Amino acid sequence: MNAQDPASEQEYLLTPDFLRRLEQAAIASRHILAGRTKGERRSAKRGSSVEFADYRSYSPGDDLRYLDWNAYARLQKLFLKLFLEEEDLHVYALVDVSQSMDFGRPTKLEWARQAAAALGYIGLCSGDRVQMLCHAQGRGESSRQFRGQGCAREMFEWLSAREPEGQTDLLEAVQWLVRTIPSPGMVFVISDLMTPGWESAVRRLAGARGEVCVMQVLARDEYQPAMQGDLKLVDSESGDEREITMGSTTMRRYLSARDGFLEDVRGACSRYGFSHLLSVSDEAVEDVILRSLRRLGVVR
Repeated sequence: MNAQDPASEQEYLLTPDFLRRLEQAAIASRHILAGRTKGERRSAKRGSSVEFADYRSYSPGDDLRYLDWNAYARLQKLFLKLFLEEEDLHVYALVDVSQSMDFGRPTKLEWARQAAAALGYIGLCSGDRVQMLCHAQGRGESSRQFRGQGCAREMFEWLSAREPEGQTDLLEAVQWLVRTIPSPGMVFVISDLMTPGWESAVRRLAGARGEVCVMQVLARDEYQPAMQGDLKLVDSESGDEREITMGSTTMRRYLSARDGFLEDVRGACSRYGFSHLLSVSDEAVEDVILRSLRRLGVVR
C-alpha cells in the first residue's frame, strides 16, 4: 500500500500524511537479532553482502571467489574475505484487547490499535517481518507474518477488527506470546497494565527472545480524573462496584497511588532492560511514535 492510496482514514487507521512520515522511520534494534531472510539490517552472521567485515585463514573447500589475492601477494598466505550479511528484523506487537481498554476518549484500545498500526507500518517499509497479536478472555489471536508495504491494508484491517472483550490475564498473555513468536525480534506490548500480576508478566517478558518495549496507555480520566462528589465506580471487567466521595483528600490519595503504580512499572521495566513509555489516550499517536519513541532510541 502506498500512502497516496485514496483510502479513508477510518479504513487505514492512520492519515496519509502520517503514513508518509512513517516511511522515513525505522525500528531501532539495540542488538543484532538474527532474522531468517536477507533484508536491510546488519546481521551477527558472516555472509556475502557488499560490506567487508574481516579476514580469516583459507581452509580447503572455501569459496575461491572470496580469496584476497592482494594479501597473498604481500604475505604469501591465503586469506578469505568475510562480509556482513544483512537480514530482516522481526517486529511483534501484542495489543491488550480486554474490556478495560474500552475506556476514554478516544478509548485506550483505539489508541493502541493506531500505535500498533504505526509501528507495523514502519516495519513493513523497512523490509521487516511484522506480526500482530492480541489476547483476552484466556485466548490469543495472531495475524500472519506480514512483509512489504503491500501488506499494510491487510494488517490494518486485522487490527481494526479487534474488539474489546472480557478480562485479560497479562501474565497468561505474555506466556502465550513467548510460546507463539517464531523468532527473536523487537516486541512491543501495548496495554494499560491494569491487571493483577502485571509484575510477573513483565518479568516473564524477559523470555521473549529479543528486545522489549512496554507502551503503557491510560485514559485521561484515569491519569488525571476530573470527577467530583458522590460516585459509583464500576469495574469494566469484573463488574464490581464501589461507592466513593471524590474530594480533595481522596484525589490526593488517588494521585499518590497512581504515581506509585507508574513508578513500580518503570522500575520493573528498567530492571529487565526494557524500554517503557507512558502515554495518555488523547495524545497524538504521531507524536508518541515519531518523537517520544525516538527519544527512547526505539525508533530512528
